[in-house]
Amino acid sequence: MEIENQIESKIKDFFKWINLPIVQKYYIKHGQNWDAICASLHIINDLQRPKYEYYSIKSINHLETIGIMQTIYIEQDSVQTLQNSILERINQKFSLSKYDKIRNIRNKIFGHPSEKSNGKMKTRHLFDIENKKTQLIKHIYWGTEEEAGSENIIITDIVKENSCITLLYLNEIEENFKNKFKEIMDNYNIKFENLFRNSLYTFEKILTKNNDTIAINSFDETIHQEIENARKGLIERDIYENFEKEIEVMLFLSNNLKKLFYNQTFEDIEFYTYASVLSEKVNSLKAELKQIDKF
Repeated sequence: MEIENQIESKIKDFFKWINLPIVQKYYIKHGQNWDAICASLHIINDLQRPKYEYYSIKSINHLETIGIMQTIYIEQDSVQTLQNSILERINQKFSLSKYDKIRNIRNKIFGHPSEKSNGKMKTRHLFDIENKKTQLIKHIYWGTEEEAGSENIIITDIVKENSCITLLYLNEIEENFKNKFKEIMDNYNIKFENLFRNSLYTFEKILTKNNDTIAINSFDETIHQEIENARKGLIERDIYENFEKEIEVMLFLSNNLKKLFYNQTFEDIEFYTYASVLSEKVNSLKAELKQIDKF
């Protein structure tokens, strides 16, 4: 069950990624992709429970065997859906070839009985349980060149192998997802990590020295213009509406503080109020912006 635990952990990571404002806004614009991402993540996560329950069974019957094979089949389809929607290949057919062996076993055997055509050759398949405790089944087929044959399969091995492949694909999808958004973010004109680098120095001087010329002269560049740059960056990321009120309040404080330069100092209540509140809001916004671009 260790692999299933890792799958659940990976799904939690995906939910954290897609709940980032920049990611959520990007996919919600394309409703079909967003719905597919959310649905596939929930399904993959929920499918781990029947696997846990299956591992705890001491003895299996035919219905339980069919059920667990259907469970991993749905998991495979959901991983494909997740990949298609994350990478915006929504119409791509099933292409996860590492699943092929298990997928073929499920398709051949678990119609019970089933018929499969392969070119001109038609074969019939069914299975029986050889050992209920070890979960060993016998796949029986006939109509081949050998007329009839059989093979033994341990279902728990199939389930574990499928989980390992699922985890492998989830890691690949996550890496492709990160690279996709890194490329998107590299193309942004405003880099949030570069904003407000000198804000601490500016506010320290404004709030401790009377009419510090250097701090006052640099205020437009280090504070006011950086707030404007933050607004531009949020707009190009299409998430400005989440921060609009916060930005407008900061610009209001900045504009009113600039009017007081050389007329008041930090010793005056009005000046100190504008400067101290603006300083707090800049620090808060700076931390929020770093989280938005944190990949």
